[in-house]
Amino acid sequence: MIDRDALERVARELQKHQLDFFDIYVEDRTDLSLTIENRKLERPSFGSVFGASIRLIAQGVTYFAVVDNPTPDKLIRAAKDLAASATVLPAEPGKVFQATTMEAPLKLSEWVEWEALSQVRDFLLAVDDLARSYDPRVSQVSASVAQVRSRVQILNGFGYYAEDTRVRTQVRTAVWAEADGLREAASSVQGKSGGLELLDRFKPDYFAFNAAKVAVAKLNAVPAPAGEFPVILAPGFGGVIFHEAVGHGLEADEVGKQVSVFRGKLGQKIGSEKVTLVDSGLVPNEWSSTAFDDEGFPNQETVLIKDGELVSYMCDYLWHMLAGFPHTSSGRRESYAHIPYPRMRNTYLKPGSDNFEDMLLSIKKGVMASKFGGGQVDPVTGNFIFGVTEGYLIEDGRITAPIKDVSMVGNGLSILQNVVAVSKEGDLDFFPGMCGKEGQSVPAALGQPYVMLSKILLGGE
Repeated sequence: MIDRDALERVARELQKHQLDFFDIYVEDRTDLSLTIENRKLERPSFGSVFGASIRLIAQGVTYFAVVDNPTPDKLIRAAKDLAASATVLPAEPGKVFQATTMEAPLKLSEWVEWEALSQVRDFLLAVDDLARSYDPRVSQVSASVAQVRSRVQILNGFGYYAEDTRVRTQVRTAVWAEADGLREAASSVQGKSGGLELLDRFKPDYFAFNAAKVAVAKLNAVPAPAGEFPVILAPGFGGVIFHEAVGHGLEADEVGKQVSVFRGKLGQKIGSEKVTLVDSGLVPNEWSSTAFDDEGFPNQETVLIKDGELVSYMCDYLWHMLAGFPHTSSGRRESYAHIPYPRMRNTYLKPGSDNFEDMLLSIKKGVMASKFGGGQVDPVTGNFIFGVTEGYLIEDGRITAPIKDVSMVGNGLSILQNVVAVSKEGDLDFFPGMCGKEGQSVPAALGQPYVMLSKILLGGE
């Protein structure tokens, strides 16, 4: 890493000019993964990067420089070159830059470090064996454990100095089942902030049986019904609907550029009173939790929709300056080589007081959607279409059969208005995903308990 005094010297070089804002971001990152395919362990994947970037904003315009394998001299030279390329005036004399170490609002708990490949090898072999033992129709198994360790330093124009250690571990399992010429696949995924303690919390049978059970069941899937039906969204991955159809439209740059269906709707009732949508960087040990955002501000929890009323957007510091939206510590970037944008963190629907069993009993005919595949969303209108990769028919208050060939078509605003039941705290679950935007991919968790929609259009037979 870079000595803090050296970063302050870089900051003082930038402070010689009249700037709206600047940040210096340093990252030392290591990626490690191990995969098993068809009982065969693949070569472990290992990579590391060390780099830094300097961003300055002057008169609303962003200037950006990347420095690989940085040293203090390289960073100072980059700061001078960047300022020279910008249209900026000299700062008033006598201004003194003073850095303050920011207190972390969230500290990573003790985590189990990856010390030997054998720790992970034995876990993956057990996943493979258990998945195959579930049913003779299981024909193929793939499983992997991946870990990212990142140490970052951030110093911004306010003098906020932040250090953060970010460790994320994820297990992914895919299982294929075959019978009578049919081949179906299913997956099981978990990921959290932290280390290999994840392998103790979620044992091999969790991944093996969850994936194998669904893959085998899908061999007997029935065609999905077509038309408008009530739908229950399962915990965790079911939250992708709110992430894609609602969340992106609540990011400040989408609103500021007038390409969001939610522009101009602050303070308005846009959903059912059952809907309280939260985006938080501080959920303990969750996939996308960090002590600081990627502009050097202490992370926070942001309530976006409260009891159906739109109360906030997700805003980084740039759009706070440009549009005046309240700043929510939502600036995120893929790596040191990328510019931050307002992005989601752990986005979840706050639990309610309803019972899952009562939701089922209220449905004569409908669908439970557990996992989604590819889809498209138009942020300007809020219209979307998603494929359901794991879904079940609900008949007379009971889950009866897995369904296939189903798509879900709707509108983000309509979804919010059609939420009629949200189950309790004990059902809340998160799914560790990766979110793409502006060519960048960042960790983003989807969360919710069981959520019932009064109606949504299904494409099937």
